[in-house]
Amino acid sequence: MREEATWWLRASDRDKQAAEKLLNWDLFESSAFHAQQSAEKALKALLIRYGREARTHSCVSILKLLKMEGLDVSSVELSAKRLDSHYIQSRYPNGAGGPPEDLYSKEIAEEAMECLGRILSLVHQNI
Repeated sequence: MREEATWWLRASDRDKQAAEKLLNWDLFESSAFHAQQSAEKALKALLIRYGREARTHSCVSILKLLKMEGLDVSSVELSAKRLDSHYIQSRYPNGAGGPPEDLYSKEIAEEAMECLGRILSLVHQNI
């Protein structure tokens, strides 16, 4: 594995750890954001395996590139869509019409963690 891919995987793991801690501290919007970040970085590591890079923050966009490389990503497409929704609205009050902490719950953050788990499983099976 290229060294750069390991950097992305390490960064992904750090974001996953942050998401878990933030969930436990009831900072649900921040947990969801870091879950999205972890998935994005893990997918970028996998893309590097194929000799490609992506300058995007969208898990969905990265999956499209992986699909072009012949990888079956159908099992995580919905998870990627759900996680991508947290990239903006979890951080900015004008992202979804109100303070992010008012828009998030434990259930939403837990769902983000489940989506992350599915994506990480795909990455680790294929890297």
